[in-house]
Amino acid sequence: MGPANARLGVLIAAAALVSAGFVPLATAKGKHGGGAVNPAVAGICDHTPFPEVCKLTAGRHADKYPVIDNVAVLNMQVDAFAKRTAAARKEVSKASRTGTPAQTQALTFCDTMYMNTQDTIGAAQRAITFKDKGTAKIMLQLAVQDFQSCDRPFEQASIPNPMLKMDSELNEMANNCMQLANMM
Repeated sequence: MGPANARLGVLIAAAALVSAGFVPLATAKGKHGGGAVNPAVAGICDHTPFPEVCKLTAGRHADKYPVIDNVAVLNMQVDAFAKRTAAARKEVSKASRTGTPAQTQALTFCDTMYMNTQDTIGAAQRAITFKDKGTAKIMLQLAVQDFQSCDRPFEQASIPNPMLKMDSELNEMANNCMQLANMM
């Protein structure tokens, strides 16, 4: 076998590895950096309303799953949603220390709503384990309603909402979760 045939063989082997998913090609860049995302995760995330958010959050956990399918990506995204909700509660605590009395009161309400969100995410995770699509979707919708309720006291009192950006991120993740639940 000559040098040209050897190079051709290496190229064919590399192409086979890429197509089999052993070498990740897709990338998701975001504010937290980025890197290679398993192509199977990227392909599934491309069917969500916020594919880059999905790739950025779910893609990090692909190596924990022996099989990458819709349910695995749903589990990854719901896990990320749960972690982001916990981060929101920490942000509420931090913002409460520097907020006005009206903001602090509204933030206390947010903390309660985020705690409710965590509970409903837990129920959604249990439903996903049992492949109960209907319950998973209902729980995810309830989670969205809970954290969206956080914005109301700020709007009603016409005061700045320090949680607005966080709520927007949670909304994107929740919409991805609901779409992925539809694909279950």
